[in-house]
Amino acid sequence: MKKTVHINIAGHAFSIDEDAYEKLDAYLKAVENKLGNNEEARETLDDINLRIAELFRGVHSDATSAITLTDVEEVIKTLGAPTDYETPDEPDDTNEEKTKFEPPLKKQLYRDPDNRVLGGVCSGLGSYFGVDPIIFRLLFIVATVLYGTSFLAYLVLWIAIPKAVTVQQRIMMMGGAPGSDSWRRRQVNRPPGNDPTNSIIRAFAVVFGIFLIIVSFISLTGLLVTLTLTDVLFSSFLGDGTWISQLDTLFLMPDQRLTAFLGLALTAGIPLLVLFYLGMHLVFRFKKGGPAFLVTSLILWLAGIGLVIYSGVNVATDYAGKNRIEETSDLRVPTSDTIYIDVNQSSLALGKGESFFSHDGLSVRNYDNQLTLIGTPDIEVYKNADHFKITVRKEARGKSSERAGENAARIEFFHLQNDSALMLDRYFNVQNPALIRNQKVFVEIEVPTGKEVKIAEDLKYLVEVSDDQY
Repeated sequence: MKKTVHINIAGHAFSIDEDAYEKLDAYLKAVENKLGNNEEARETLDDINLRIAELFRGVHSDATSAITLTDVEEVIKTLGAPTDYETPDEPDDTNEEKTKFEPPLKKQLYRDPDNRVLGGVCSGLGSYFGVDPIIFRLLFIVATVLYGTSFLAYLVLWIAIPKAVTVQQRIMMMGGAPGSDSWRRRQVNRPPGNDPTNSIIRAFAVVFGIFLIIVSFISLTGLLVTLTLTDVLFSSFLGDGTWISQLDTLFLMPDQRLTAFLGLALTAGIPLLVLFYLGMHLVFRFKKGGPAFLVTSLILWLAGIGLVIYSGVNVATDYAGKNRIEETSDLRVPTSDTIYIDVNQSSLALGKGESFFSHDGLSVRNYDNQLTLIGTPDIEVYKNADHFKITVRKEARGKSSERAGENAARIEFFHLQNDSALMLDRYFNVQNPALIRNQKVFVEIEVPTGKEVKIAEDLKYLVEVSDDQY
């Protein structure tokens, strides 16, 4: 049974097997001997202890399980041999050693295996040019989205640029001396060796991340175009006069349009933005700002849903009230035995205008490049009455009875008598601002006893004749 001891590394408590402790202690003492005993050496040794604690904590999250000799050997393999921390102030024994650690005169381009996403091309370019590798990664992604061939160029560079494997190659890639502070910190913070399984999972994560970036970017662009440039696009593709701008003005008041569109933009856009962020996270593995971004996104998304619900309830209340306006006109009784009910010549002809929307007797049409809200009246003719008269009843809904009355007053329906002919509009229309509020028109015509009624062909589908006395 192995003996276990308790140690403290950089403020972290661990349990460790005795043989593992002896190897770790010998390693740290060897590194300390190489670094020396000055202030800079002590700072580097503290960094090494902190890195060791992080690596152990990744394998043993608590102090109940003991660190084994294998764990220590893996850590030493990750951090490098003590000779890797040799300082330039230390005298060299042979000319061969001096030649081995001679600082490079200039940088050389290598693929960086320690900071790679796929092949380390972008991180190598970043080290060579002294900029953040994320710039090259963004350039490759944007170029792939726009042109589609940049991924092939990345594969060519992956094959052509050698990977920095040895210590000397890493020094040449970074452009630093082996004993410099930047080099020692680079060695301390090198990530552990790559497991083949993790590499495969990482590759799939990057591919999936790129897929999310492309899909979410295209969707966000489409959403932006839909909410801002719909009228321009439809006018361009369908021609002038085919698409009427501000079709939403028929359904929503100005304040309702603002809240509805803002709510729709947040409700649909925030999930797409989160997918874009997730794709960027999978590709670039940044760690800061994630919780704040997600919490903010959740708040904005819930706010968008709230605005959509508020807009829906607000529109629904516009149908709460109902009112009507009724107009009765006495007509002259003609001398002829026949009364003709015909179409008003100024009325919109059948089939005229491009229809966009039709529901419950109301229709939205584009006529002469003008947005028109029209409806079909319900016409009833009662024969054998005592007099000749016409009654037009206009109905509409609104937020209140008073508002419903105002909406009904905007309905236009005309009739005109010319001797024995009664001319009627084929449609009623709603004056601007034309809001769809369940507008209806009912027309009742009373025809005196002894008079026959003839109805024009264009009105037969609207008129119902009753022989019973009104």
